[in-house]
Amino acid sequence: MKSYLNYGVIFCLACGIFLTTCNKEYFELDKLSNEIEIEPTLVAPIAYGSLTLDDIVAYVDSFGYTEVDDEGLIYIVYSDTAFSVRADTMVDVPDKLNTEYYIDSDINIPIWLGSTPGDTVPFFKSELFSFELDGNDRVDSILIKGGQIVIDVMSSFEHTGLLTISSSQILDVNRDTFATTIDISQPDGLFTDQLVFASDRYCLKTSTQGDSSYIALNFRLDLINSGSPVNPDDVCEIKSSFLDLDFYSIFGYIDSRDLIDEAGDIDIPLYENNPDFANIVFADPRINIYTSSSIGIPLEIELDNVIATPFGGGTPVELTFTGDYPFQINAPGIDQVGERVDSEIRINKTTSNINELLESAPTAMTYNVVGRTAAGSGSDQHFVLDTSTMDLSLEFVLPLDFKSSGFSFQDTSEFDMVSDSVNLSMIKLAQADLTTINELPIQLQLQIYLLDDTYAVVDSIFDGDAILLGASIVDGDGKLVQAREETSSIALTAEKLEKMKDVSYRHMVARIITSEGGADFVKLYTHYSLDFELSIKAEVILNTRDLK
Repeated sequence: MKSYLNYGVIFCLACGIFLTTCNKEYFELDKLSNEIEIEPTLVAPIAYGSLTLDDIVAYVDSFGYTEVDDEGLIYIVYSDTAFSVRADTMVDVPDKLNTEYYIDSDINIPIWLGSTPGDTVPFFKSELFSFELDGNDRVDSILIKGGQIVIDVMSSFEHTGLLTISSSQILDVNRDTFATTIDISQPDGLFTDQLVFASDRYCLKTSTQGDSSYIALNFRLDLINSGSPVNPDDVCEIKSSFLDLDFYSIFGYIDSRDLIDEAGDIDIPLYENNPDFANIVFADPRINIYTSSSIGIPLEIELDNVIATPFGGGTPVELTFTGDYPFQINAPGIDQVGERVDSEIRINKTTSNINELLESAPTAMTYNVVGRTAAGSGSDQHFVLDTSTMDLSLEFVLPLDFKSSGFSFQDTSEFDMVSDSVNLSMIKLAQADLTTINELPIQLQLQIYLLDDTYAVVDSIFDGDAILLGASIVDGDGKLVQAREETSSIALTAEKLEKMKDVSYRHMVARIITSEGGADFVKLYTHYSLDFELSIKAEVILNTRDLK
C-alpha cells in the first residue's frame, strides 16, 4: 500500500490555527518571518491482512490434496483407487459336463420273463452325476446362468416304451423337480432322440459323498412287451450334457486361491514442492486401505514391496509391518447375500515403520497388492454371486497434527512504501509497528524482505534475526482457548528509508516452530488465522521554505 503525505493540507491547517489564535493588537505581524515550521506526527497503516490456514494449505498443496474432517482438522491425502475383483472371475464353472448311463437288459429279467405281450415292465436305475469345481471347492448349490441341458437317448430294445428322467436335485425355473419323459416309439431297436432344455435360472443342489459333490439322476424305463425277446446286449443309453454353463450364484466352500497380484504407485508431490517439509514430524501418518466386498468369502491381502523414493535421491526405504499380517478383509455372511461389507485397515507408526519412510521425504511410493481368499476348512459356508465384487483403494494420509522447528512458508506481493518524490530530509523520526493476532498454536519467526523490480533483496524490515510471534493458547485437544496479540516496533533509519525508494515487492518468510521449541505436537484447524497490520509512525519537519 502507498502512503501519501499531503504537506499542503497540513500546512494550510497549521496556518489557519495559528492566525485565528493571534491578535494583531499584541503582535507586530509585519516583523514576522515568512517562514513557518511545524513538526507533526503522522500515523498511517501501510499493509494489513489475514493469513488463514487456507492460505497455508494452498501454499503446501497446490494440487488440491487436502481434506477436512468434521471438526475442521486438515489432512493431506494422496490416494489411488487401486483394484476391483469380480467374483465371476474367481470361480470357474466347467462349461461342458458330460456323462453316460446305461439301462441293461439284465436289471429286471425275472419280471420280464413273467410278462406277456402288451404288458408294461418297469426298469429302474439311479446314477450319481459328479459336479466338481477346481481344487477343494465344494458346491452345495448353483443357480445356473445361461447354458443348456442336452439329453441324447438310444434304445436297442425291440420294444416301445417310456423313459422318464428325473432328479429332486435339479429344479426348473419354477423350482419344480426336474422330470422329463421320452416316448420310445420304435420297436426296431434303432430308436434315437435328443431333448434340449434351456437351463437359465435352473438350480442344482448337490449332495456330498466323501470329498465329492454329486447330483442323483433317476431313470425309469417302462418297456411294453412286443413279443420280441430281450437280447443280452440290449441297452438303453442316456447321455446327459450340461453345456455353456455360467452362474448367478454359488453356495458352498471356495478354497484359498490368488485373486490379485497387481502393482501400483502413489505420487507424493508434498516434499518435492516443499523440501522444508522434511523438518516436520507428523503425529499420526498412516496408509489407509479401504475395501468394500459383496463376495461371501473372507479375503486377505498383502502389501508387498512398498518402496518410498526419497526427494533428491538417496536410499529407497521399504515399508515393513509389525502388526497382524496379512490383512484380513471382512466378508458378508450367509444372511447378508447381496449386501456389501466395508473394511478399513490403518497402517500407522505402531504397526509399521512409516515414520522412517517419511523421514526420507518421499516423492513417490510404489507397491504391489497380493490378494487371495483366506484359508479355511471345508465345512465353511461361502457364497459368490455373479455381481459380487471386492473394491480396494489406498490412501496416504498426513493429518496436520505435527511438530516442527524447521519448516517455513513464504509469500511475495507488490509493495511500494516510499515514493521517489518524498524528501527524506523532512522526516525527523520514523517507526514501523507490526501488530499481530495469532490464533495458530505455533510460534512464527517472521521476516519481511524488501525486493527491487528484479526481485533482488534490497533490505529487510527487521534488522538481524526475524521477530518471534508467540503461539496461541490451546487445550489438550489442540482447540483454541485464546489468541496471542503482540505489537513489535522497528526503527526506520534514514538509510533504510532511502533504500525503500527502490522497493517494488515484499517477500514474507514465516518459520514454523511448534510448542516447546518444536517438541510438542499441535493440530491445525481450518478456522485458525494470523491477522496482521503494518503501520508507519513518522515525525516530520515541515517548513514553508521546503514547500515552495
